[in-house]
Amino acid sequence: MCSRFGLENASYAHIDKHHNIVHGCTTFTGEWVRHYVDNNLVTVDPVIRFGVTMIAPIDWNVFDRQSEHAPLFDAARRFGVGQNGLSIPVINPFGERGVFTITSNLSRFEWDALVARILSALRHEAQILHLLALDVIGTSFNFRSDALSDQEMGVLKMLASGLIPPVIASQMGFSSGTVDALIASIETKLKSQTTEQAVARAVSAGLLKWTDFFADPVAELVDVERQTLCGGIVHWSGRSHELITFEEGRTARNLDSFRAVQVQNLAKDFNLNAEEIIEKLGLNRDQSVWIRYINE
Repeated sequence: MCSRFGLENASYAHIDKHHNIVHGCTTFTGEWVRHYVDNNLVTVDPVIRFGVTMIAPIDWNVFDRQSEHAPLFDAARRFGVGQNGLSIPVINPFGERGVFTITSNLSRFEWDALVARILSALRHEAQILHLLALDVIGTSFNFRSDALSDQEMGVLKMLASGLIPPVIASQMGFSSGTVDALIASIETKLKSQTTEQAVARAVSAGLLKWTDFFADPVAELVDVERQTLCGGIVHWSGRSHELITFEEGRTARNLDSFRAVQVQNLAKDFNLNAEEIIEKLGLNRDQSVWIRYINE
């Protein structure tokens, strides 16, 4: 994440209020982690207390203006945590909370611009980390591995990957009523009141793996001039495919494995819209697309 978003550090803390335990993973230096643990700073860290009670992201500059908290953040900066920080609280359907934190050494102006640009993506990353924490920490439910039908598992995986019911209906070729009925069945079988709770319990029970949060990749598209990946084709549980685009900076490996195809042929092969491909990839109408099929 730090590399992808251009951050100095990233950290996630899972707050178990029932057992008074904080589980964490971080890119902070070992020296700061030891200093933090040895001095029991978790008991005075306002980010942790904030994560227990709040739901909106908070910038660390708020704490810098509070005399009781400024020394903690000054010490963190001396240990290389980062000059700027943002903490995003998350909560799962069972009431357990977590805090996802990012830091940077950008100027204040650059930092504000970065946060504005990537905040929605960071919220998504925070939710994924929070769900995965259920698996790592060991929350478990006794659901059979065959508790859900194939169609229900297909819908559940799409829900986990962030798709909404109307899009799922379109992807799977079902009516909206059928998808709603499948979701209701999933929630009943997993003893859940919401789709978010059903996804979390499926993760905990081992019905969903972390890879299920992402579509199955079918092909990669490359910008040959820049030698970077520019997009890909993903396959959902139904028969349909979707074009996704990659942010800049993903280096393409083994360019010899890519071959050129015309946009119209690519659109026909995967039942995609040629105009959408041209727009998403920033192509000219006479340009070819360089593609590599992942399973070839």
